[in-house]
Amino acid sequence: MEVIKISNLKKSFDDNIVLKDINLNVSKSEVVVIMGPSGSGKSTLLRCITFLEEPDDGVVRLGEIELEAGLQHNKQRKTAVRELRQNTGFVFQQFNLFPHKTALENVMEGPIIIKKMDRHKAKEKAKELLTKVGLADRMEHYPAQLSGGQQQRVAIARALSMEPMVMLYDEPTSALDPELVREVLLVMKELAKEGMTMVVVTHEKEFAKDVADRVIFMDDGLIVEEGSSAKMFNNPEQERTRQFLHDVSEKV
Repeated sequence: MEVIKISNLKKSFDDNIVLKDINLNVSKSEVVVIMGPSGSGKSTLLRCITFLEEPDDGVVRLGEIELEAGLQHNKQRKTAVRELRQNTGFVFQQFNLFPHKTALENVMEGPIIIKKMDRHKAKEKAKELLTKVGLADRMEHYPAQLSGGQQQRVAIARALSMEPMVMLYDEPTSALDPELVREVLLVMKELAKEGMTMVVVTHEKEFAKDVADRVIFMDDGLIVEEGSSAKMFNNPEQERTRQFLHDVSEKV
């Protein structure tokens, strides 16, 4: 069953064409890793899926919610965009936590404000999620009292609190010190094992090898090549893919 279906997606910023006719389907419980050089359009693609960036052309479908680019921003469309975002958990490079709220309060916020969940129920749910990401002993800590890895795990718990259909990760470990990367990747691996549908933009080659059902290589606004992690890392067809993966390996 398809959770995400992207058809003919295009996006430009002034004269810079960032996405050139992207077509991509993601099935339920599939983990898709997107790799590629800086400026290849990876992050923009994630933002267009949630209409944080309005695509210039194309259609995005999430479950039964379908949005076509370029249509009038009427009440019906705004409702569809809101539904789309509520069903998508987005974890950014920067953690974007509320600095004046504890880890627990950060995770409670979305269900209370957006889903109108009872405060007691939201609190119990937040406790459960923070325990799940290994932060049972940090619930009353403020972001400034947490390491980068802990803050990112709070951000993951916050995204999960909305019970999304899919989790999108935009370079979730790129802002972390190397020793903190592992704790975040372990949480993501556990979610993958539980069947969470995930699209992950990352340069973490070992994570892609271990967890990805499919790896997509993007360059210059295009999907150059895609396939299983075994195929992509052991026998890529395109020279550009081989060159990029070789360069990533050299940096590790």
